[in-house]
Amino acid sequence: MNPWIHLRRIWVGFLFICFGGFGFSSTLNAQTYGQDLLLEFSYRPQIEHENGPLASIKCLTPILAHPSTDSLFQSLGFVPTAFANSTTLSQVLLDQQFISESGRFIIHYTTSGSDAVPPEDQNSNTIPDFVEWAAIAADSSYQVQITELGYPDPIPSGARYDIYLKDLSGFGAYGLTNTSRFGIFPCGANTTKSCIYSENDFVGYPPNTHPTNQSRGALEVTIAHEFKHAIQYLQNEWSGETDDWAEMDATLMEEVVYDEVNDYYNYIENFSSDLFQRAYQSLIPGSYEDITFALYFHEHLGPEFWPETWRLIEQDNELDFLDAVRNSLEQRGLSYATSLSEAYAFHYASGEFNSPLDYGFDERNQYPNPRIEETITELVIGEAFIDGDLSRLSSRFYEIALATELGTFAQVNLSADNADVVLGVLIYETTGGVQFHTLESDGMIDQFTELPLGVNWTTIEKIGLMVTQTSSNINAYYKLQIEEYSLGDELVLSQNYPNPAMDYTKIDVWVPKVSDLNIELFDLLGRKVKTIYQGPADAGSNTFGFATASLSSGVYIYRVIGAGNTASKAIHIIR
Repeated sequence: MNPWIHLRRIWVGFLFICFGGFGFSSTLNAQTYGQDLLLEFSYRPQIEHENGPLASIKCLTPILAHPSTDSLFQSLGFVPTAFANSTTLSQVLLDQQFISESGRFIIHYTTSGSDAVPPEDQNSNTIPDFVEWAAIAADSSYQVQITELGYPDPIPSGARYDIYLKDLSGFGAYGLTNTSRFGIFPCGANTTKSCIYSENDFVGYPPNTHPTNQSRGALEVTIAHEFKHAIQYLQNEWSGETDDWAEMDATLMEEVVYDEVNDYYNYIENFSSDLFQRAYQSLIPGSYEDITFALYFHEHLGPEFWPETWRLIEQDNELDFLDAVRNSLEQRGLSYATSLSEAYAFHYASGEFNSPLDYGFDERNQYPNPRIEETITELVIGEAFIDGDLSRLSSRFYEIALATELGTFAQVNLSADNADVVLGVLIYETTGGVQFHTLESDGMIDQFTELPLGVNWTTIEKIGLMVTQTSSNINAYYKLQIEEYSLGDELVLSQNYPNPAMDYTKIDVWVPKVSDLNIELFDLLGRKVKTIYQGPADAGSNTFGFATASLSSGVYIYRVIGAGNTASKAIHIIR
């Protein structure tokens, strides 16, 4: 058998350990899941290795961190070529060192042999450019993750953190963060709890969007990624359930520290279980192709969300990861169910489904198209037009694009067999605007809850539906109906979107007749903060946008008076 094919199969077994979430109790388990894993493995972007293409693995950290790794080597009776002699990976063969400008990092490298870094030295200072790039990337990762975001520092005072530049292409790997427990990738004598290994040249690796040098881009995101693993290890030594989510979290730091590189595009576009194409599969466990799940909270709630969530995990190492997310949201006065529903709405509003206005991910134009389960062109009023099932923490996407008008207004009805099912409704208006609404199930099948949409159907281009199971423990069955709906003579005020708001938000108000409106914003003490709008409004749907960048973080109340009615809702402002 070709040893590289054999090596790939071994990594499939490892991937089962890292991402399968079931442990590795027997060889039978690996055989049971091997075919599915091998299929998913084939979706990963390829590394053009001298011995043939290998599926790329961004990070070997979960493999080395997993408690079954040592016994796995023994049970398989096989040691990959790269592992054959531990001395071949020893840092002592990296005979040169370079200290980063901050003094916090020591880069170990060599200029000869298979581990040699590229020789280019544009500034003629005898230090290869690649080594200097690694040092700069380490300092930048520290600056963003420790100084700006406030994560705990994995480098004790007076110590230096070791980074080793080694040839990892035989593993198909970008890098890894290791501790002293696994000697094949040893850490030095410094007093840090971990060390980082990075590929030594990134030749033949998947492309990225670095503006000048793709190898530099791959190096930068690798160090940002692995340094986050070092922080994770400091906080809870990858204990409890966090090991299922460690890769997603570390990949987020690639985008946060080096927004221009976008190496993660390779994974969200190609991997078989990503949130765009396979949202109906459970998100658990989250890996690098699921970075956009973490990115939703970062972009929508602000950069402090994940540091605060990880502090909760650090305080209680047995805390379920999603419970930590739930607690962080509740501390902000936000609904866990609604937030998860909108996370999937962000994925829906990507690719060709992105809105011309500001809704969804910052880079949504570059993301894949979501997988639409079904496009509904004809509806029968009062009859279920969609029914299906959901695994834990998953979503199914649908589109309503009717060939003929349904009526003046629409009402969506949801039923499900448990209360963890949430319906997200993303309304695309003919004006280019979007509205997002959520409807939670009451947990009784065939007992429908109703979501009136105060939007004239003639102003709707299409409707996106996301049916989401927010529970991480159980599956669900659901049904959807749609009916005509009459708003009567009542003013209808919709929830602002986006909510929470950072710099800008919009409010939709349905007015039964031409009326003067007064829309004002108040703090929780009842003090008027600003007048959002004062003037005439047309009958039907009206949208009012206003800037929130000057407002302090917190909860406010917006109130609308008009057409003989008064309505108010809360808005959450984050900085």
